[in-house]
Amino acid sequence: MTTLTPSLDGQHRANVAARWREIDAGKIIRVIDLVNERALPVKARHQERLNRILNADIKLDAKIYALWEAVDEIGALAAPHSACRRGCSHCCHVPVLVPEQEAALIGKRIGVKPAKVKGVKRGDESLARYDNPCPFLKGGACSIYASRPLACRQQFNMDSDALLCELVEDGAPPKVPYLNMFDYTTVLAMMTARRESRIERDPLTGLPVVEERYTPPNVGDIRDFFPNGKR
Repeated sequence: MTTLTPSLDGQHRANVAARWREIDAGKIIRVIDLVNERALPVKARHQERLNRILNADIKLDAKIYALWEAVDEIGALAAPHSACRRGCSHCCHVPVLVPEQEAALIGKRIGVKPAKVKGVKRGDESLARYDNPCPFLKGGACSIYASRPLACRQQFNMDSDALLCELVEDGAPPKVPYLNMFDYTTVLAMMTARRESRIERDPLTGLPVVEERYTPPNVGDIRDFFPNGKR
């Protein structure tokens, strides 16, 4: 496990505090505003397309893949302004939650059947540490980059370097100024939720009405779905 000595740990915390003073002064807001401005027409197009896909009679794999493509397009706009670079793998040591349907798609693409996972077995931020890497991290890089889950595709640190991503001895990194991709996360949740239609009685009129009920998807950490990586 990679840890920091007490003196280095103290210096790290001081550096983090100084960086957040810069961020709070508006340094990152200007960068994120620039990316968001350029992304507005792209997101509008995505919203229209993904709404159609959500209700389309096509396989779920195709829907998830379309979502991946959409997020990658936003990622291309964010990348030049982000601290994320090839060889930086701090975020490959934190929990990565994946719905079982997305894990199944990843498994098909890499030729590995995911394990059965019932509910979240991992996800506690205290598991974020350097001796607990993603099983697909090889040589400091993602070995399934083209098939990585949405959680990884949409994670962009909008700072100038990886300081705030570093994992300190007591676990998870401090707050990181990630690009807000919540709307795409919501789409994945809607895609993978189980929808059931039931006939209910309207309490006011007594007439039958169709009620849609959604059950959240079964979610697990990528380490649970693929404990051995690609082997």
